[in-house]
Amino acid sequence: MIHHFGGIIIHPSSVIGAHCVLRHGVTIGARDKSGPPTLGDNVVVGAYAQLLGSIHIGDGARIGAMAVVLHDVPTGATVVGNPARIITPRSRS
Repeated sequence: MIHHFGGIIIHPSSVIGAHCVLRHGVTIGARDKSGPPTLGDNVVVGAYAQLLGSIHIGDGARIGAMAVVLHDVPTGATVVGNPARIITPRSRS
C-alpha cells in the first residue's frame, strides 16, 4: 500500500514483501555499487525515510519518518533517526 503517493523512489531490483506500507517521500535504493534493499512482509516505512544499500528489513519492522537506514533491521524492530537506531518500545501501564 502506498499512502499519499508522491516522491517515492524504488530501485528496480528491490524486493518488497507482502502487505508493506510506504508513506510519501520514501527512497529505497542502492548505495554506491551495492545492491538495493530487501523488505520482508508487513514492513511499515514512514514518510521521507531513506533505505539505502544491500540491507535486509525483517518482517514486521517499522521504519520511522525521516530515518536513514544503512544497516539490516531485525524482524519486528522499530528504527528511528539519522543514522537509524533500534528503539525499545515503552511499556504500557
